[in-house]
Amino acid sequence: MSEFIIKIEDEIVQILGKQTIEQYLQLFITQTILKAAASDILKDYEKDNLTGDKNWITAKKSAFINDRYSQYIKVYANV
Repeated sequence: MSEFIIKIEDEIVQILGKQTIEQYLQLFITQTILKAAASDILKDYEKDNLTGDKNWITAKKSAFINDRYSQYIKVYANV
């Protein structure tokens, strides 16, 4: 695991609050992870050209409707 130290001006921390900043950073990291995963999936999707496969279309619709995996992605600030 890697650890990063982020320095933020005291005035900003006082205005926004430590908890708000931690939540924002968690959201940012989660979105970055999801974007990276989506990019990898898109590369495979474009390579395999599944646009006409009926099973793929059905599975894709089902995945978007029944998104159950986003609850497992958690990022905790180590502050």
